[in-house]
Amino acid sequence: MARRNPPETVPSNPQVETRFCELCKREALRFTSHHLVPRSRGGKFSPQVKLCPTCHRQLHAMFSESTLAKELNSIDALRANPEFSDYLRWARHQKGPTSFRVRRAKDRR
Repeated sequence: MARRNPPETVPSNPQVETRFCELCKREALRFTSHHLVPRSRGGKFSPQVKLCPTCHRQLHAMFSESTLAKELNSIDALRANPEFSDYLRWARHQKGPTSFRVRRAKDRR
């Protein structure tokens, strides 16, 4: 029985553009798509951004979907938010892969 090789996670072509999370600006091997206006709040066809899984989880752990839809519906608004900018400042200084432990905020808005 022939063995299958696992899928390649690192680009084998050095000319392939490196990929970065649009929030933390860290390089990541995979991304998730975040609707700037959550689908449950009418954003099914809204613009989407490419985020590392940790930033995406942290974003939804800190803010409710109604807050994301009303107040934080752009990358600039997310970066300007004082609560999330503290997380981004911390995340940018982490070494290694972009997967960190995410905890739900006690005072989630």
